[in-house]
Amino acid sequence: MAGIDLIQDLGLVMLVAAFAGWLCQRIGLPVVIGYLGAGICVSPHTHSFSIISDPARINALAQIGLVFLIFNIGQGITLQRIKRVGLPLVFGTLLTAVFVLVGCRWVATVLNWPAEHGLVLAAMLMVSSTAVLGKTLREAKATHSTFGQTALTITALDDLVAIVMLTVLTSVIQVGGADAGSVLGTVLRLKAVIITLIIASLLLVPPLLNRINRAASTEIGALAIAGLLLAMALLSAKAGFSAALGAFLLGTIVSTTGRNEQVGRVMTGLSDVFGPVFFVAMGMLFNYKLIGAYWPIVLGVFVLAVVLRLIGATLALLMVGQSVHDATRAALCLTPIGEFSLILALTGVQGGIVPSHFYAVAVGVCLLTSLTTPWLIRHSSGISAQIEKRQPEFLAQWIGLYHEWVENLKQRQHSSVVWRLTMPRVFQTTTLVLFISGLLIFASPLYFWTEKWLGADWPFPRALPTVFWSGLALLVIAPMVAVWRQIEALSMILAESATRGKRQRAAIKPIFEKLLKGSVSLAILFWFATLIPYDVIPDWGFVLIGALAIGIGWFFWRQLIRLQSRFEIELKAQLSDSPFAADKPQLPGWPKRNGHWKMTLAEVVLREGSSAVGTSIAELPLRNAFGCTLVSIERQGMHIRNPGAETVLYPNDKLLLLGSEEKLHQAEEWLNQPAESPMEAQSQMAEMSLAHLVVPASSRHLGRTLSALGVHSNFGVQIVGIERDGKSLLSPGPAESLESGDQLLVLGSPRQVSEMAFWLTT
Repeated sequence: MAGIDLIQDLGLVMLVAAFAGWLCQRIGLPVVIGYLGAGICVSPHTHSFSIISDPARINALAQIGLVFLIFNIGQGITLQRIKRVGLPLVFGTLLTAVFVLVGCRWVATVLNWPAEHGLVLAAMLMVSSTAVLGKTLREAKATHSTFGQTALTITALDDLVAIVMLTVLTSVIQVGGADAGSVLGTVLRLKAVIITLIIASLLLVPPLLNRINRAASTEIGALAIAGLLLAMALLSAKAGFSAALGAFLLGTIVSTTGRNEQVGRVMTGLSDVFGPVFFVAMGMLFNYKLIGAYWPIVLGVFVLAVVLRLIGATLALLMVGQSVHDATRAALCLTPIGEFSLILALTGVQGGIVPSHFYAVAVGVCLLTSLTTPWLIRHSSGISAQIEKRQPEFLAQWIGLYHEWVENLKQRQHSSVVWRLTMPRVFQTTTLVLFISGLLIFASPLYFWTEKWLGADWPFPRALPTVFWSGLALLVIAPMVAVWRQIEALSMILAESATRGKRQRAAIKPIFEKLLKGSVSLAILFWFATLIPYDVIPDWGFVLIGALAIGIGWFFWRQLIRLQSRFEIELKAQLSDSPFAADKPQLPGWPKRNGHWKMTLAEVVLREGSSAVGTSIAELPLRNAFGCTLVSIERQGMHIRNPGAETVLYPNDKLLLLGSEEKLHQAEEWLNQPAESPMEAQSQMAEMSLAHLVVPASSRHLGRTLSALGVHSNFGVQIVGIERDGKSLLSPGPAESLESGDQLLVLGSPRQVSEMAFWLTT
């Protein structure tokens, strides 16, 4: 029976995956390696007989697992976090990907490979492994160093790069053509689709989840959320992109709008089941014999991965203002490729654009880079010092001048009135243009789906095209009005700035303003014209739809402006502390700076070597000596609001302090004063104390035994007690496992305890 065969195959896959994952946990390896190994064990390439009766069905379930896996990854990246890590690191990640892409395409040209081969090779090498990097940095005690934080932030942003490349590869497989023009066009269309899906999700998903939470049972809520996830994946696939794109964006929106806890109750179990099935299916497709046949290519791609990622990341970080020392050390951390590289290589193989040995090469390179990364990180200081020492004098001077120019440019941007007035409008205009573009991209597949559902003669013979496209025109006319108003405002500001102090300004200014409005409007209309699906719109329909849009815009101009304003207000309401909000920190309801209390907020960044590093908040004299309150801590793009007295400070933490302006200045000076002497710092680190740590529900270490965790060997601390459900367990044995909400009594130095606290949250 087919049903019994599926139960047999799925049960075998899960049992083998569970055993392999447990074994990897015991020896300290990422569980993903165990799942891949389980797939290799049951693979038809490993045995002469078939252990799995129908691998195709397992692969079908694996695609569901990929959707849930990508959704989980999307939950870890919020719009707020992207803003907090700062534009320099976002640009650094983008530039690294561009350098790798250019290098791989050049290598493909030299080797006379097709353009598709170069694109898949670049996709494999663009993304670093979060699991390998995080584990290696923890072992090297470098998680909280400057270069370690930079590397961890970039590898988190690499997930965005992976989603983009997965979508690009899917588009290339469906449409064909991997030349630079096709790839650029795909990326531009992708941006439009992303903006449209984000805006639609922000407006629809939070109210829907709130209604489900209030009115429906847990079972119905689980079905609705899972169905919504699969619907988003289907929608992005129907638009010509990867199903993973919709899953990733939904995860990001759920996390951004603060619905993680509600959705997590439903999706965690599904992800825990289907995610491993996906990795097992990937292992089943791996033919280890191909590594032996193509070992020269494996070694060559391995060297290319290390060299390209090292050079690309170093240049990218130098371009965004980091020093040679920090840029080189961070780049050395970013050499390992991981699970996303395997997914991208497998996508290319299954799509038929690269031969099957590409996947085997990706597995081999992943293993080699995982082995070499610990050595590179341990010796990163010496390697970066040698690079600094051997660089030519003129190059060092040029880099110094470039960094000074970058800093001056930042200061001019902050002080420029024109910059502050124009950039928000440019951002809003770009967002609206991409939103309209996304609607036009989705229009064609949505029309065919509507035609299939209602028929071409709904509501009367041959009326569906006119009705559908007229409705689309009504949908886009309000954002079009908003785009025009932003163009008018930008043209006026730029014309005012450009003609200031000029003779005959009164005559030149209106001409310049009209030229700006006309050229920008024509460029935007030309872009929209390239996206309109002319093949499904009747010739006479253009006249009717155009006349309808112009008439509505003319007679209902003010109403459309109010409608667009309500649309923007509703969008902003779904984003607390969002990229659309003010840049300066604010507290809701707090009096203004010049009010009765004369209080203000200030951000203080802790430097490395500060005497406050490694100390808890309880040990700081912020309240007693300076009358200041620590409101929150920003660490690696994540916020710790109202931190407890036991919270320990790390280098590069951004502290949000509340107090009078004079006292805040004094507190900043005190916080960043250097430690008195190395001996004193060492003695402070040697002091042992007891601390309480709470195991969060989101920790990936839940269910693992104390023996498997190896906290003493990794951090030098001892867990002397566990409080669980009101009961205290002293001196827990090695077989005791961690559970959500456990309160751990930990013995160690403040720094050791703080490192373990951060590790628990990852």
